[in-house]
Amino acid sequence: MNKLKELWSEKKKLIIFISGCVLLVLILLIILIFILANAFKRYDSHEIENMMITATKKYLSAHQDVYPTPNNPISTIEVSTLVEKEYLKELSKISKDSQCDGTIQIVYEKEEQSSPIYRYIPYLKCEHYETTSLLEVIQNKEMIQENQEGLNKLGDTYLYKGESVNNYLEYLNYSWRIFKFDKDRIYLVLSDTLNDKAYVFDDRYNEMAKSNRGKNTFENSRIYDTLNGFYDSFFAGHHAYLKNMDACTHTRSKYDTQKDGSIECFTTTSTPISLLTIYDYMNASLDPYCIRVEDRNCSNYNYLSNTSNHFWLLNGTNEDTYHVYYVNSSMNGAIQLYAANQKTYIRVVIALPSDVIFKSGVGTKDNPYTIYEF
Repeated sequence: MNKLKELWSEKKKLIIFISGCVLLVLILLIILIFILANAFKRYDSHEIENMMITATKKYLSAHQDVYPTPNNPISTIEVSTLVEKEYLKELSKISKDSQCDGTIQIVYEKEEQSSPIYRYIPYLKCEHYETTSLLEVIQNKEMIQENQEGLNKLGDTYLYKGESVNNYLEYLNYSWRIFKFDKDRIYLVLSDTLNDKAYVFDDRYNEMAKSNRGKNTFENSRIYDTLNGFYDSFFAGHHAYLKNMDACTHTRSKYDTQKDGSIECFTTTSTPISLLTIYDYMNASLDPYCIRVEDRNCSNYNYLSNTSNHFWLLNGTNEDTYHVYYVNSSMNGAIQLYAANQKTYIRVVIALPSDVIFKSGVGTKDNPYTIYEF
């Protein structure tokens, strides 16, 4: 009986040993398969673009002198350099596409809190894919109109006019409208007012009014502080993509007829976040009788006039120092005056870089443009 027990005990040990060996072999086999699968894995174009950016950042950490500076705001790194320095595998070995090559641009955008902010742009060109900017997509798609619905040209600026234009863009889970662009910037305004909260333009003491009716100069207003608070909170982590713009803040008389920006842009404020100017709102209208700021016709054939709430415009009147123009949604988008210390809603304006990379979409409300951030 004891011998049988010993034999069974030895057999159990052998079974356990063999099972352990089999398990170990299986684990090693799984690891080997995983390694081989990753070694020969192929990536799509956007994955390759992300890998180019990751490799570039690693390269820059060891080559600080390559970073752009305010005096030389753009640096370029070739994919071949990253491959040579072993920061990136040869694209022919990792891309699903063929005949791929590329470069990466590093752009010095600005400095905040004594730290430079850089933006990275991968340019990948393969047999079946090429990195394309949103601006290239728009310009290839749109016919330039002459005071007709769609994309029009005013000087060096392209702007949308009319009631039903396909200029929607989804960004940070909000719907925006591309209302104009030039060679450096794509200007966006929220499709509707920001939220259900109303804000004062300003509520400081006004010497002319002898009361706290506020002041109608944007750069010294409460709304300026409010917008900068949004920039620091809501847009945190995206500052590289919000370009500073020269917001046209000069006051305007209700009798002025110019719509080329010469009045409002007489005074400018550099800011990454702003509101719509009067002339931008007026220029979106196709109505020939939109001549003066308070002409009711300015809301006709104007895609910017359809909002849920009233909203502030950027400019005050020059007839006094405490009234600011706003768009009255109850009157189908008519421009009127409001004391600066009154509360109404806002539509944020931002400017993206003109070379921002296209992701998808056709610009309609149901299928808006989308972009990549790297």
